[in-house]
Amino acid sequence: MKHESAFQRALRMAVMSVGVAGSYAGYMTQRAFLGKDKRERKLKATHAKAGRRIADELAMLRGPAMKLGQALSLQTSVMPEAMLSELSTLQMHAPPMHPSLMRAQFKASMGAEPESIFRTFEDEPFAAASLGQVHRAIAREGDRVAVKIQYPGIQSAVASDFRYLRALTVTAQLTKHIPRTLLDETEQQIVAETDYRREAENIRLFREQLRPLGYVTVPKMYPQYSSDKVLTMSFVEGDHLDMYLAKRPSQEERDTVGSRLLELFNFQLLRVKAFHADPHWGNYFFSPGGTIGLVDFGCVKYLTPEFVNNLRETFLYPGDRHGPAFRRLLEERWLLSGVKLKPAVHRGLVRLAEGFYRRLYPPDRGDDSQVFDFGDRKFLVEYARELAKLFRSKAALPEHVFFARAETGLYQTLHRLKARVPTSRIVRQFLQR
Repeated sequence: MKHESAFQRALRMAVMSVGVAGSYAGYMTQRAFLGKDKRERKLKATHAKAGRRIADELAMLRGPAMKLGQALSLQTSVMPEAMLSELSTLQMHAPPMHPSLMRAQFKASMGAEPESIFRTFEDEPFAAASLGQVHRAIAREGDRVAVKIQYPGIQSAVASDFRYLRALTVTAQLTKHIPRTLLDETEQQIVAETDYRREAENIRLFREQLRPLGYVTVPKMYPQYSSDKVLTMSFVEGDHLDMYLAKRPSQEERDTVGSRLLELFNFQLLRVKAFHADPHWGNYFFSPGGTIGLVDFGCVKYLTPEFVNNLRETFLYPGDRHGPAFRRLLEERWLLSGVKLKPAVHRGLVRLAEGFYRRLYPPDRGDDSQVFDFGDRKFLVEYARELAKLFRSKAALPEHVFFARAETGLYQTLHRLKARVPTSRIVRQFLQR
């Protein structure tokens, strides 16, 4: 990765912002002179141009900047479709390192050239993302493996991006709309993603803990071919979401996959007490019959037993969510982080629990056979709206931020699948301690 100073990275993001704003200013100047059809075509083209510019710049910057673009690409409820189609390229594609730079990084970390370690190694990466790129190889044992190599200088890029982000959000930090602890937690998490030894431990944990879910494939680690900046794993088969859907799986299969995704999410939360918190579609592989491959365990959020027990008490809560008992549960959760639950935050959480979650997850056992149709886009719009209201009420806890990130990715995927899922029945099986 080309080394850039903090000032250069900030300047590139500023220039990108000005360029995108200029595109929309040009559209606004012309729209009064265009008929309805031409105006709609021009706006769609402007969205696409803006999305392409954002995607190109964030891909070049990589690091947290590219992760932001990946998060934006999942916002199907609020982002224009033409822009999303451009941003979606960030989920799996970034400009790769020059082969000589890749080899220098590999040798510095592993002490030898790839051909000295693997039986075969492909110079051309098959995936390149925010922190590293992935190459196909054959291990000495004959196994097909995926070799992830970290971009050089990525840790300094993370530090510079967060310095810029903190400078941009000073006012929001002072008003507590963006708590400083939240920025610190997010930066620490992304820094942790640059430690491939830590990711290797995450992979071992999830490969063991998710074993009861026979439809989930987690890669096997090869520690003898790994280091702090090189990670070698077994090759996970399957198609990314777009390719999987292009094969037109039946409604029955899409319902099965959707149910399994919801089960996988809740199994992680309530059984493993840790969850894969990087939900973009590049990290999931789907195969005929409904099997799911899960990769990239750099971003994993671990939860305390106390926090998980509180989640169990609030999920499918059968009583009055406006009442004092439910309020006490919410107060207990906030106190786990040493924070007092404010009235505005309480009102926002109750509104989300009562107006959104009660319909998505009916708490009455007699309704467990009901299926929720994720093909209806309205629920995504409502979810995004309620989360935005919570954000404005200064409701963010670090656990909630990562939870919301993973949950948003889950719901976007279920929507793309147009899956019909027995939501409450799936969740209820994990509520016993």
